[in-house]
Amino acid sequence: MKYIYFVLLAIFVMLFAATPAASLDPSKPIIHYSDSMVERDTKLSLAQGYTLHIVDINEDNGDVWIEVRNDGKLVEDGAGTGKKNDPFEYILTIEAEDADDEDEEYLIFRVTPKELVTSGTDTTTKIRIEQFRDPTRDAKDFLIYDRSDSVNLGEEMELEEGFTLSASDLDADEETITVTLKKNDHVVKEVKEMEPGDVFSYYKNVNGEVRTIFIATVYDFFESSESNILFLKEISQREDVNVESNVEITIEGVRGSVIRDGEKAIISYELENDASRVTIYLDDESIDIRNDVDAGTYEKITEELDMGKHEVILEILLSDGSVSSKEITFTVEGSLSTRESASEEDISATDQIDDIIQDGENVTGDFSDSVGDITKSTAFTYVVVAALLALTVFFFKREFS
Repeated sequence: MKYIYFVLLAIFVMLFAATPAASLDPSKPIIHYSDSMVERDTKLSLAQGYTLHIVDINEDNGDVWIEVRNDGKLVEDGAGTGKKNDPFEYILTIEAEDADDEDEEYLIFRVTPKELVTSGTDTTTKIRIEQFRDPTRDAKDFLIYDRSDSVNLGEEMELEEGFTLSASDLDADEETITVTLKKNDHVVKEVKEMEPGDVFSYYKNVNGEVRTIFIATVYDFFESSESNILFLKEISQREDVNVESNVEITIEGVRGSVIRDGEKAIISYELENDASRVTIYLDDESIDIRNDVDAGTYEKITEELDMGKHEVILEILLSDGSVSSKEITFTVEGSLSTRESASEEDISATDQIDDIIQDGENVTGDFSDSVGDITKSTAFTYVVVAALLALTVFFFKREFS
């Protein structure tokens, strides 16, 4: 009989040893969820002062060596490896003050390698980062924190800073739904076929900081003949970060650098980043709108312009909903025909003055020549008259002597 007990005890021990340890539940709520492309020595700033340092990457399979730092210091037990089927988890342990109490453990990070993108000296891998609340640190930088809410299909849930959330395409049989996030009526994130338990996350990577702007967990759906509803939990929102888009604008004439009255102008702009929409305003009137614009240089030819000062405003809407603008002014000068006419008139007037002067000189010369001729003619006449008088006197003396 004792052998039976021994066998049962051995079987129980073997079963206990073969049973995997239950994973630690995360510290709710989830406050960051992203899929990031990383290289060796990449540092990612996250919420609550935490930083993930990707120290090294295995160029054969994409496994990562990670260090977790808070306020720049390596946390206790904050270093380890993450593999595709064995993610790295950072567990915060808070020792109990009373010896009779148990220590408290909180899962703060789970980092899972997803895909090796490139290999060699410039190895790049895709990792999924899940961050959960650290109960020892405050959440004062959150505009919305750990809220549960619902939204009817066809309506919008009002959030902070001009953001709204809506749901559509509910498929009760497949248990999927589409979730859309907008800012200023512009779609910044949309995920189709989301299922209960999926995380909807909108984040930005700005200068090494992976900042989650909005995050929520799809909890459940409800469908009836009267209403269709999406239920969400763990809704959190942080202040948005506007990404500046550097842009250069130049204005020139179609036939040269000078723009003249009645001519067209070329407005050229060069985008450093992609944009969802670019609008050109000329003197407060929209003259060009382009959607889904890639980084590069673009041109727009205006209509004929009037003489004077004009203003161009370039409005740029980025994919994150950020709006920026740049202004430039230019001046349209007098038309070429006016200048040519003025020049021709100037030349004509000058020619006329020259002609007058020349005519005057010619008149003076002719007058001088005429006076000379007249003077010569008068002397000759005097000689002739004198000769005739002498002859007359001679004949009269002869007749009367």
